[in-house]
Amino acid sequence: MREFRPEPRPYEMMVLIRPTVTDEALTEEVDRISSVITEFGGAVTNVKRDSPWGRRRLAYQIQDARDATYVLYHFTSEPSQILEIERDLKLDDRIIRYLLIRQDEREESAEREATGS
Repeated sequence: MREFRPEPRPYEMMVLIRPTVTDEALTEEVDRISSVITEFGGAVTNVKRDSPWGRRRLAYQIQDARDATYVLYHFTSEPSQILEIERDLKLDDRIIRYLLIRQDEREESAEREATGS
């Protein structure tokens, strides 16, 4: 019988990092999260931590923080590895909150048309 091997799917993840993290530690944290994704078989395609994201005021207080640094990741991964990535994110004290969603194929093609690639 043939073994079923799921194809990697595109994902988008927004991570909120504590405001107490210094710029140097922020760079290390962004790189660490990218390495966690690749460690579990994913491939990071894009990381946005500056414009238009960066450090912003939160709409409400989360874990005693009024500000946070927003970092947006685009990556591909096998669906079976997403739980491992999320588990690692939950254990990190520097991360206030994260949201990880699977990108729809239609969204991805519309995004490609908008950028002209």
